[in-house]
Amino acid sequence: MATGATDEATFSRISDSLRLRFWLIVSIALLPVAVLSMWQGVERLNLDEADAQDQLTRSALVAASDEQNIFSSGEQILRALANQEDVRDGGATCTRSLANAVAGLAFFPNIVRVNAAGRAICSALPRTNSDVASQPWWSEVKTRRQFMIAGPIYGQASKRKILVGVLPLTTKTDEFDGTLNIAIDVNWLDALLRYKRLPHGAVVGLFDRTGRLIAASDPDVAKLVFAKGAQAGAGRNGLFEGTGPNQEAWSFAMAPLIRRDTWVGFAMPQSELFTLTYIHVATDLLLPVLMIALASAAIWYAADRLVVRWIVLLQRVAVAYGRGHYTVRPAALKDAPREFRDLGDTLGDMAQAIQERDTSLREAVSQKTTLIKEIHHRVKNNLQIVMSLLSLQSSKVRDAASREALDQTRTRINALALVHRILYELDNAGRVDMGALWGELTEQLHQSFGGERRGIQIKVNVAQPRIVSADLAIPLTLFAVEALTNAYKHAFNAKARTRVLELALEAGEPGRLRLIVCDTGVGVELVDGADASTGSRLMRAFAQQVGGRITTRLREGGGTIVELDFPDPSAPHHSQSEAAIAAA
Repeated sequence: MATGATDEATFSRISDSLRLRFWLIVSIALLPVAVLSMWQGVERLNLDEADAQDQLTRSALVAASDEQNIFSSGEQILRALANQEDVRDGGATCTRSLANAVAGLAFFPNIVRVNAAGRAICSALPRTNSDVASQPWWSEVKTRRQFMIAGPIYGQASKRKILVGVLPLTTKTDEFDGTLNIAIDVNWLDALLRYKRLPHGAVVGLFDRTGRLIAASDPDVAKLVFAKGAQAGAGRNGLFEGTGPNQEAWSFAMAPLIRRDTWVGFAMPQSELFTLTYIHVATDLLLPVLMIALASAAIWYAADRLVVRWIVLLQRVAVAYGRGHYTVRPAALKDAPREFRDLGDTLGDMAQAIQERDTSLREAVSQKTTLIKEIHHRVKNNLQIVMSLLSLQSSKVRDAASREALDQTRTRINALALVHRILYELDNAGRVDMGALWGELTEQLHQSFGGERRGIQIKVNVAQPRIVSADLAIPLTLFAVEALTNAYKHAFNAKARTRVLELALEAGEPGRLRLIVCDTGVGVELVDGADASTGSRLMRAFAQQVGGRITTRLREGGGTIVELDFPDPSAPHHSQSEAAIAAA
């Protein structure tokens, strides 16, 4: 439980920190910029991906430009030959015409005229009895009627791996009339790609319509890079991913060459392709984080150096002032910002004014205390003079009742004089220790009424130190004098076996105290009845003055208990009680 409370207090202290609040305000202010920068980074990533695709596509077309020129040249040769009657008819001059067409063109090893049944009827190379009707592309060419690239296949006449450029022929009535086929040497295509100057780390590959690799600048790398994506890439645009020899990530794009019969793929390692992209995106994403981090560090440092340290110093100065050390001055604020120096000067001026006022108040209080003590001293002296006069007067009175009344009056005046003497002797003239006061009071009363001679034992029991104001001490003391006097006079006669008097002050109900005068004698008259004696009337008056109530009851085993129940001056409502006493 204590640990939880400590953690909660620590969290509350941290959450209320000036540094943290500064950091939150600046972070919230920078948050829109950070979000915008991150969004810009994502958009840049998308744009760079599109740019990379476009770059790879253009690079693919540039890298395969020679191959595309060869395909275009083969188509043009076939179209030129298709206009020659002897070639279309497969006449005697057909072979010579075909041979002349490819003479000097190493990448075109052969041209063949195929009839509508798929049989070769004329060839630039020595004629072979080849039949192409079984080739997968034959049925397509009969309906397509456009130049197309098929293969690769193994050329029977050329004895090499070739692609076949096929130009469908039609009669004047638009009926299929066979094809003119030109062989394209795959080795030449492969060589053109191998010796192509490519960007660092790039690889280019030539593919058929199904995504099968025909030729490549680096066949080993191309087989790995294009292995999983070439078939998916053939026939559609997009940016595709592959894996290189060292399991590194590659990206490639595919582009058609001849009516989507052949495709060229261009691949580059992503580390080479997206280096700038990574830098840009990392900058866009990390820059706001770095910005907030630097701002936080700056705020933390600035708040500590420019604000917190001076607040702590001022707090220490304020604590010193709170402890009464008004001579302390915040001299260390000389390096602080002007606002803190002004605040320090203001605190110093305030401390000096408080010190001067405190000195003045102390002098005034000291003077007042001296005057009050002097008043108590003079009152005590005057009361003693009155007591002396009463003693002289008592000695001349012959009537016993009158002499007793004068003695009783002298006893009461003596109690007042005793209170004023004690007040005079105390440093704090407005507060009285009831235990010390009643101890001396009972000793005087005991001597005055011959208590020791009569065998009476008197006790004073104050449960704990009770310091009360003089306004409360006087009526309580006078009440005790009346109750004790009544006990001394009437409680102990010849029949009393035990002779004990007790004056006690103890706690009663919550917020109240009880003054108890108890004797073990034969009992006294009840003071809460219709008694009209002077002592009884005085006791009721004193009880009313302290806001209390009197209860008188017989003590079990003999004797009487007189109890005054009144408000505790140390309770929360003591100020009201003291105000009532002062008013009385």
